[in-house]
Amino acid sequence: MDRRSFLKLSLAGSAALSAAGLTATLSGCGGGQAPATGFQFLRDADVSLFRALIPQVMDSVPLDAATAAECLQRIDLGCLLLGPPAQAELRKLFDLLNTGLLRRLSTGVSKPWERASAEEIQAFLVRWHDSGVSLFNAGYRALVKLVCVSYFCMPVSRKLSGYPGPWAPMYKAVNA
Repeated sequence: MDRRSFLKLSLAGSAALSAAGLTATLSGCGGGQAPATGFQFLRDADVSLFRALIPQVMDSVPLDAATAAECLQRIDLGCLLLGPPAQAELRKLFDLLNTGLLRRLSTGVSKPWERASAEEIQAFLVRWHDSGVSLFNAGYRALVKLVCVSYFCMPVSRKLSGYPGPWAPMYKAVNA
């Protein structure tokens, strides 16, 4: 890439980020929205996002509605327990994924998450995983890790992972 192409790309990227920030600000993203009912950190749009993502991220794992709901609660708790800087970064990621135009441009998913097909969500995950943009790669890792850690921390997942559970005497001693 020559210097002129690099400068053009930089200018286009700066303009796109500025437009995205302006769009998010004008649409009221993140500004004082209350958490969804039954959640402490996740908002309604975030809950819709994860309801769509959980089955796709855990596609090779048997997942019933109750397990998916518990996983969603654990994602909420995990986000709540993060420090304020990490929460602020997650909020930016969720705002990007939940704002219509920005979602379409960054993920290729034009419909709201609850109406997106499994194929569209899988294509988005592959797109971000394979992207040359490090921020998309980081967003992919954050989303997938939130889902996977939340799922594999549940007792129901121990059988699948081969983990027999905590050693009973130690568990009793620590939780006494």
